[in-house]
Amino acid sequence: MDPLPVWYEPFGDDVNEADYPLHALTQRPMAMYHAWHSQNAWLRQIHGRNPLYVPKALWEAQGFREGDWARVTSPHGQITVPVARMDALNPNTVWTWNAIGKRKGAWALSEDAPEATKGFLLNHLISELLPPKGDGHRWSNSDPITGQAAWFDLRVRVEKCEAPAECTPAHPPLNSPVEPGPETLAWKVQP
Repeated sequence: MDPLPVWYEPFGDDVNEADYPLHALTQRPMAMYHAWHSQNAWLRQIHGRNPLYVPKALWEAQGFREGDWARVTSPHGQITVPVARMDALNPNTVWTWNAIGKRKGAWALSEDAPEATKGFLLNHLISELLPPKGDGHRWSNSDPITGQAAWFDLRVRVEKCEAPAECTPAHPPLNSPVEPGPETLAWKVQP
């Protein structure tokens, strides 16, 4: 790890720009840094779902309306997700919150929890490996300190589609070893 900043050409820029014209970014919500250890009731009310935010020009070109969904495709995979308009975006960029989507049953959530049906991850679009080195060796596409995927080299295509019942891909539920948590948190004032 080098403490000095460096620039490199984004890995995704070697694909056909006509096929994948947009950069896709994801960012962890600040509230999650303060609740890293839990999926608690108050946090779920703030971050229970995440749309893919698209710029105004793309929103209008695709004919999106509030409540619409899109198929997002990269050279590595495809997801189907809800979209929302954001005018403050670079016109060649889409973004979403990270770590909102959960697999059904994960974190003791019910199978119909918004995190499992309307929350998603961009991870399904990201290669697990970096491009090959000169000797053919391929490094993990992850931060050397945190292990998280490097999310700034992703190029995608976004196309309006019919709204499915839930985000895709959808995986079978996990069997949780703990009971489901509360849907909301009831506050009790102490005398």
